[in-house]
Amino acid sequence: MKISVRNLEKYFGERKIWQGIDLDITSDEIVTIAGKSGEGKTTFLRCLNGLETYSAGEIRFDDRRMPVGETDAKKIGMVFQGYHLFPKMTVWENILLAPKFHGIDAAVAEARARDLLEELEIADEADKYPRELSGGQQQRVAVVRACMLEPEILCFDEPTSALDRETIDRLVCMMGRLKQKGIGMIVVTHDREFARRVSDRILHFEGGKLREEILHAA
Repeated sequence: MKISVRNLEKYFGERKIWQGIDLDITSDEIVTIAGKSGEGKTTFLRCLNGLETYSAGEIRFDDRRMPVGETDAKKIGMVFQGYHLFPKMTVWENILLAPKFHGIDAAVAEARARDLLEELEIADEADKYPRELSGGQQQRVAVVRACMLEPEILCFDEPTSALDRETIDRLVCMMGRLKQKGIGMIVVTHDREFARRVSDRILHFEGGKLREEILHAA
């Protein structure tokens, strides 16, 4: 899959967030987006996921132009910074909600959920509530939930913000496994060390424009 962004612009009222954004991202790479607070990094992810509108330009998923404010949940998913798990639902109930909404057969969804929980090493937490989990466990649940519709690209918003170094190491490994499964990733982060560990490309929003960093082999 390829996401193509052309001449994208975003304004909040009279304030320009970014303009003239041109970018191609494919499902065989991990791309991180850096920049100062207020540069519109998370807003960009939200626009890709149809959670926010943009002011001009276009977004295409392969050859399909996506209407402003819409997305294809079977192509792209998002793991939010705060995870956004429903507190009164168990892990199992949280991750089966989207497949049920999209009409996926229950047996298929449950088998997929079991496989993902095992793969991300949280099968033992299936009957727990979010409040009973650590931050790293909640994040993995959010990743499982985002993978339930089998998207080709996952977006992560500040995935390391509440994690200790050991948990970040596990996150790096998890992202590597997702990439091996053919899932591309777009990651917003302030953690430069983490970005260099996981990224095929690092992009920077600066003054409303997008700049690509040249990565040198270690």
